[in-house]
Amino acid sequence: MKKQKLVTHLFTSYIFIAIVAILLIIFFSSRAIEKFYFEQKIHNLEARAELLKEVIIRSGDSDTESFQKLCLRIGLATRTRVTIIDTLGLVLADSEEKPANMDNHGDRPEVIEALASGEGLSQRHSYTLEQEHLYYAKLIGSGEEKLIIRLSFSTLALEEILGSLKVDLILIGIGVIILIGALNWYISRLITKPIQIMEVGAKRFARGKLKLRVPESDIHELGSLARSLNEMAEQIFDRIRTVTQQKNEQIAILSSMTEGVIALDPKGVVLSINRAAAEMFGLKPKNILNRPLYEIIRHAELNNFVSRVYESKKNQQCRVQIYEPEDRILNVIGSRMPAKKGAIAGAVIVLTDLTQIQKLEGVRRDFVANVSHELKTPITSIQGYVETLQEGALYDKENAERFLSIIAKHADRLGQIVDDLLELSRIEEISEGDDQYFELTSVNELFEGAIQDFQVLTTQRHIEILKDLEPETQLNVNKKLMNHALGNLLDNALKYSDEGGQVTLRCFSKKKKIIIEVIDNGLGIELEHLGRIFERFYRVDKGRTRDVGGTGLGLSIVRHIARIHNSELEVDSYPGKGSTFRMIFRNT
Repeated sequence: MKKQKLVTHLFTSYIFIAIVAILLIIFFSSRAIEKFYFEQKIHNLEARAELLKEVIIRSGDSDTESFQKLCLRIGLATRTRVTIIDTLGLVLADSEEKPANMDNHGDRPEVIEALASGEGLSQRHSYTLEQEHLYYAKLIGSGEEKLIIRLSFSTLALEEILGSLKVDLILIGIGVIILIGALNWYISRLITKPIQIMEVGAKRFARGKLKLRVPESDIHELGSLARSLNEMAEQIFDRIRTVTQQKNEQIAILSSMTEGVIALDPKGVVLSINRAAAEMFGLKPKNILNRPLYEIIRHAELNNFVSRVYESKKNQQCRVQIYEPEDRILNVIGSRMPAKKGAIAGAVIVLTDLTQIQKLEGVRRDFVANVSHELKTPITSIQGYVETLQEGALYDKENAERFLSIIAKHADRLGQIVDDLLELSRIEEISEGDDQYFELTSVNELFEGAIQDFQVLTTQRHIEILKDLEPETQLNVNKKLMNHALGNLLDNALKYSDEGGQVTLRCFSKKKKIIIEVIDNGLGIELEHLGRIFERFYRVDKGRTRDVGGTGLGLSIVRHIARIHNSELEVDSYPGKGSTFRMIFRNT
């Protein structure tokens, strides 16, 4: 069904009411006027009949000829048809027709009524004049000298007057209807225009443009409605702003969390998921929402855990391992969300990635085991040789000196291990971001210092150290730590290079980065060890490392120094061809 506009509805309703009212006014007015005219005519006829009665009585004439002259004179003067009839209905005189040509009028209604009551009135068709007439008859005289005076006039003129009057009333009514229509249209527009403006404003509110305001109408009710709309928009805006702020805060909190959070509805459909949870399973949040969890994450153990969460009122916890997109160990905690009485609650799942913690725990265990092993070997040797000396070898000069030299060697190794551990501890403390000792330092100066520290070793082993850099290159570094890092890298390069070999210290710029490389052509490292050589006490070949006097902490120290300088540490190595250790600095 097609809906009408309010202005059309008001206009058509009021026009219909106006037309009906005007028609009723015209109808009743014309009836009242017609009645008034007829009553006036009847009063006139009565008055003229009374006048004619007096004239007849005073004249004393009773012959037909006198009556005829009297009728003609009165009829001409009053423009009324006058007829004198005896009690038998015989026409004695008439102002418009010859009595001899007229029928007996004893059967006329007005005559019958006048004979019965003294007066008679009727409106009927005149067979003599062939017109509609209004007749008034009056009985006069007494005894046998009674006569009936009848006066009449044609209603045709009255009907013409009334018809003309009706036309005038109709024209006036049409004019009034047009005027009312115009006023009605204006008033309807006056009422509906503010409503249309409020409708436009409400649609803008629905589209979210809540800062706009609806103008207030001069009409009290519409103005009150406009104010209510504006107050409603302001309240909705405040509530939306509050809800949006709370939602943004929740999103920011969830996004910044390292734990994964998944909210489910009572049917297990994902309501929300934060970035951490999506990344754990290699998913995109926008592709997850409004889908069942079991369709998105196909992990039987996790889905069974979610089912237990829905069934239990207590928090549930378990640990699961996933393999896609990468191996992870997750600690999962689930709880049902509060719900209204009788409603089924949803659930919240919190996932904590324990993979790194497990790795760190493994590194810690390896570190403890390696430290214990590294310390146990020299201590065991020292204890053994001391016991041997105590049992009598002390008096064997040749063996005693050899044993003491071995004890001294192991004690030096213990001292190196302790020194490296203390140095590593100090470096780890600096790695928290303390850059107050950084200064702009020449790379050539760093290279020269490292070469001088190992000049004796290079001479003994006939190893040549080459430099490849631009002398003016500078870095903002902690000079002491960089000397230590370059010293460790150069020490390894010299120890694992063959006699007569070559080691290169190189520095160059590439894509707004400064790169320092320590290159040797020594034994090299197999690919399977490259991922772990920076771990503490990790050894590629434990026997070879001990032979050259390494503690297993040098590269770990270099890694921590690289972190302090916010630089990257890389290594390329091929067995039998040598190794390249690379520190990459951002050129700021």
